[in-house]
Amino acid sequence: MKSYTIILVLLFSTGYFISDAYAYLDAGTGSIILQSLIGVLVGVAITLKIYWLKIKEKFSNISKKNET
Repeated sequence: MKSYTIILVLLFSTGYFISDAYAYLDAGTGSIILQSLIGVLVGVAITLKIYWLKIKEKFSNISKKNET
């Protein structure tokens, strides 16, 4: 219990020592983030489609074997 308390205190106290970064995000950053999100969504959709077809094929083969 004591070690958890020490870890929590250290994690929450580090926020007080971090200063602001004053980082600049230019106009191209938004489009890069948008392109990345679209790419991830398309990749997930294609992966799901491929595996869905494989699962569907296996179940159709099982049902055909049971019919004979």
